[in-house]
Amino acid sequence: MTKILKIFSAAILFCALSWNGEALGQSLPRAAKDVLDMNVSISCKDGDATFTITNKGEAWPGVGNLSVYTTGVAKLIHNRRMRLGAGQRVTFRVPGVAGDNPEFGLWVDTSWFKRDFSYDAKIMCS
Repeated sequence: MTKILKIFSAAILFCALSWNGEALGQSLPRAAKDVLDMNVSISCKDGDATFTITNKGEAWPGVGNLSVYTTGVAKLIHNRRMRLGAGQRVTFRVPGVAGDNPEFGLWVDTSWFKRDFSYDAKIMCS
């Protein structure tokens, strides 16, 4: 009975170690952090909004959608799909609508983890 219990215990231990790959000499890839370490700076010039996004962390493991909306009706007006390296910076300009003074909002939607929709930065250029 003791021998059966030892074999059963060893089988459970092997299954537990196999679950995370250690028993087979493997390790599973780590899940990417659910953190987006970036800096967004925004400015206005002649009614146009300029967005500069700097990746402050490690290289992005996947593509991000950098989207600019008018915030009143959340209308998409500009979209770029990019994968930023560590320390990489990207700048782009969004022309304003003369006389409307729209507020622009930037949201970075990541492909490697789910983020709830919330603007990462907003600006109103007049």
